[in-house]
Amino acid sequence: MADSNWKHAAAEFALIVIGVTIALWADAWVGERRDAQRETARLTALYADTGETLAAISAIHKKTAGAAKALREILSLQPPYEPYDETSDLLRTGLLFGLAFHPEMSVYDDLKHSGELALLTNPDLRQALSSMEAGLEQLRLTQADLTTVQQLNVDSYMVDHMDLLSFYGELTGLQQTDDAQIADFGFVADKEFRNRVLLKLDLVTQLEAVLEDAESRVFDVKRRIEAELDD
Repeated sequence: MADSNWKHAAAEFALIVIGVTIALWADAWVGERRDAQRETARLTALYADTGETLAAISAIHKKTAGAAKALREILSLQPPYEPYDETSDLLRTGLLFGLAFHPEMSVYDDLKHSGELALLTNPDLRQALSSMEAGLEQLRLTQADLTTVQQLNVDSYMVDHMDLLSFYGELTGLQQTDDAQIADFGFVADKEFRNRVLLKLDLVTQLEAVLEDAESRVFDVKRRIEAELDD
């Protein structure tokens, strides 16, 4: 009788252990599945984010290349600086070039600040994201340097040496009064002006290189995410 009770108790205990084990396994499976779904959702959002960022970088890269070309042509200009329209276009493209571009990865930033970056299980992808962040930060710093030169070096020269209403009015196509004089482009030969243009050209050239680097890093992240989603 005692032996029978012991076997019965052992069987009940075994059932309890099996039941608890199954429950724990099921709970872990559900948790892993939920985390996998959340990871896929974040990867999908990141993939779209990288696509938008690449498009923005590509657009500003094209404008930057145009500005660099214009600045080089400004430095190669010789008097009498004709035709007027061509000279005006070069000055407009080169001197008025500036960035209103804010390279951000909002989804990545949200994941990082919320702690959900841990949902991304691929260590190579997370390293690529960190590299991308560094590239975009360098792009922001270079943009800030260029903005400073634009405001303090090129524009300050114009304030000191030019009739700004005439100069910028002509370059931007603003309506002029009947007695407004067309801007005199003789300043293009001025040594101080050329030095300032050289400084801006140097930064624009740096910006081109930084844009290429950032574009490459973002593309690497996009490629890795695509591979993750295809698995």
